[in-house]
Order: sequence, then C-alpha cells, then structure tokens
Amino acid sequence: MGPVDFVHEIEISVPAARVHAFLCDLDHYAPLHPLIESIEEVPASDPAPGARHYRVVDRVPLGPFKIRAEYRAALGPVSDHEIHGHARQWPGIHVHTVYHLEDIASGVRLVERVSVEAPRVLRRFVISRARSSHKATLAGIKRLLESSQE
Repeated sequence: MGPVDFVHEIEISVPAARVHAFLCDLDHYAPLHPLIESIEEVPASDPAPGARHYRVVDRVPLGPFKIRAEYRAALGPVSDHEIHGHARQWPGIHVHTVYHLEDIASGVRLVERVSVEAPRVLRRFVISRARSSHKATLAGIKRLLESSQE
C-alpha cells in the first residue's frame, strides 16, 4: 500500500521571502501546530544539504488520552520558492512535505503537498491527524504573519 497524498493551499498577504524564511525554521511551528509540544534542533542525522534537523515531541489525542510521540524531522530550502520537510517516526511513519510559494498580486499563495506513509493498522488515524494539524498550522501561519506586518 503506497503513500496517501493531500494538498492544502492558502493565500498570505506578505512577501514570499518572509513566508519562506518563516517556513525554514521549525521552531516557528511550535505555537501553531496543534500536536507539537516541543521542538529541539539536533545535529544532522543525514547529509541533506541546507536542512536543519530536529527532535519533535507531539501530544496526540487518542480518545480521552494524549499519547506522547517523539520523532526526527528535517526541514530545508530547496530554492527561494520551495522548502522540503521530512518527519520519521516509529513504527514506519513517514511524512514528506513540500511547501511551494507562488507570487500573487496580494502576496503569496502557499501550496503544501503532503505525502503520508504509515502501517496499515495506524494509517487512517495518522492521515486524519496529519491532514487536520497541517491545515490548522497553515491557518495559524497566515494569522501570525499577516497580524505582525510592519
């Protein structure tokens, strides 16, 4: 069974360079991502050029409980208009994210393409959580960047 892909798009009324700089630092996501509890930058675990590496801790709701999930993530620019992210977590969960920035008259259109792989038993749960948390994070990025314009 292959990965499941989904796409989110949002228009943000700030210059693309500002959105790009924001997206390239995973520390910015902590207060915006509904699952993230903490983020810590760590030494690179693979030779991805220009990528920064992180240890991320999520608190994932599961019924009345929240499960602690720790994983490794890498995030880095590919060009002035594209950033790639990878998150790998036991047992066989991989989330690959590509952010693409398109200049528009009012600022930038941010297109996020996400590919999720997960074991069959966790697949529906992981995809649902990824889809909703990524959508909420993009909305938070828009609010934060547009409200803090100088």
